[in-house]
Amino acid sequence: MTRILGTSHLDLNLSSEATGTTRHYDDAGRLNEDMIDARVWAGIHFHSADIDGCQAGDRIGVWTLTHYFQPVQRRRHSNPATPAATAPAAVAMRAGT
Repeated sequence: MTRILGTSHLDLNLSSEATGTTRHYDDAGRLNEDMIDARVWAGIHFHSADIDGCQAGDRIGVWTLTHYFQPVQRRRHSNPATPAATAPAAVAMRAGT
């Protein structure tokens, strides 16, 4: 999430119907730590397995952003009667990589 947003700063509130509470997160790292703790406390995983999973997820995320999400190439119109407009700089998936 940090690589996509360009910052680890958040302004996120998560509410729980089970406990009737709301947690505020201003940092992505703290949100991730709470997610790991919740999975351990619920008995879903051991702490080391969640840490390993987060590290693998980070590596997969970096690879995905590097290989699939690239800027769209700017193209000029071939008709000389129209202004030399360019395509908007957007993010698109590049197939076949």
